[in-house]
Amino acid sequence: MGLDIGQLNAHAGRVIRVLAVDDHSVVVEGVIALVSRLLDGVEFVGSASSWKAAEQLMSTLSAPPDVVLMDLHLGDGTTPSDTIATLTAQGIRVVVLTSEVRPVPVRRAIQAGALGLALKSDPPQDIAAVIEAASRGEAAVSSDLAFVLITDPDLTASLPPRELEVLSLLADGVPRKSVGALMSPPVTIATVVTYLNRACDRYREAGVDVRSPQDVLRAAIADGHLDLPEQRRIQT
Repeated sequence: MGLDIGQLNAHAGRVIRVLAVDDHSVVVEGVIALVSRLLDGVEFVGSASSWKAAEQLMSTLSAPPDVVLMDLHLGDGTTPSDTIATLTAQGIRVVVLTSEVRPVPVRRAIQAGALGLALKSDPPQDIAAVIEAASRGEAAVSSDLAFVLITDPDLTASLPPRELEVLSLLADGVPRKSVGALMSPPVTIATVVTYLNRACDRYREAGVDVRSPQDVLRAAIADGHLDLPEQRRIQT
């Protein structure tokens, strides 16, 4: 953010090997073209539209990439946190390149080990700066919005696993009276109601006007605690 070309090229002749994983090839090609113009020494070693394709591609490389640009929604049923953790365990630095502006998916990616966050709507020079910083092992974001998505504690309510389990089952269309029997371990309908009430309270404490379980469900989807309905269909 606000970095000039000289700062972008501070790696002084060091080659940065980059692989992109995104299911929109036009986006990948555009990022490759823009970053290559802004950042000297970038070698794009390939792109993949799914995690499986990325694994196959990396198995053919003579050396692993320095940085992987990872979209959060590949549409292949994989969980971003799992793929990011797999890459970082191999010593590969990950930059999340996404149009996602819901805080929870972004924070899960950072918690899984992603070093950088670049929003697709941000200026190309700021995206390039994040890639360059990540290649040096430094955390970076591409804008003030990206920083807020990661850090602002008031941006979303924090929901414990059991409350999320109830909301997830409701989002899948399970009737409230049947939710408890499908939980692990099962609970009574009274306990389900308690979980829903607690979730309502958490959102009210966060300043969100919620008055019913349906309101909480909408808020949880809006924040990214739960996948959007179309993404849930892709993964099932």
